[in-house]
Amino acid sequence: MIERIDPEEAYARYLFRELSSEEMRTLADAWLNQGMFTESLNQLCWLKEPDLFDAERLFKKSLQELEIKPPSRLEAAHLLIRITLQRIVQSQIAPEKGAEFLYFIVHSQVSEDHPDEKYLGDSLGLEYLFCWLRELWDCRDGSIILHYTDLPRSEAELKFKQHLFEASKTWLREHV
Repeated sequence: MIERIDPEEAYARYLFRELSSEEMRTLADAWLNQGMFTESLNQLCWLKEPDLFDAERLFKKSLQELEIKPPSRLEAAHLLIRITLQRIVQSQIAPEKGAEFLYFIVHSQVSEDHPDEKYLGDSLGLEYLFCWLRELWDCRDGSIILHYTDLPRSEAELKFKQHLFEASKTWLREHV
């Protein structure tokens, strides 16, 4: 799936340290095959077992040559949120996997500069998504759950996944 990532998403993932040197090389190859050409992309594509230093240098230079504007961390966060939630809604990724990516990678790296006010994730509008994610985790590990206590755990888990899906749709409707 990494081959389908466009340069803007790749830049955002790079800022969040979510691209390995091999993934950068794979992207360079994919973009060259799509007709995007820069000398740096070509060099990156042909690196054998690229180390992170060389891959990052060529990757950043490639993005400059492609005239991709470097996003701020907050802009990158919003882009990754939108793309991840769209993939959830389009059933390209499981709701819990997408929500966990947003929780552990995106939110955790922007929360210091953009702290939540009242609820976990509210600085990014993700408070409902994270609420249902926490309920799902609690359901799975046998902890106390606050919703659907009258249902068997397996049925409650399905409800929490549905709520993750609905929270994704709601965020997209309100923020896109």
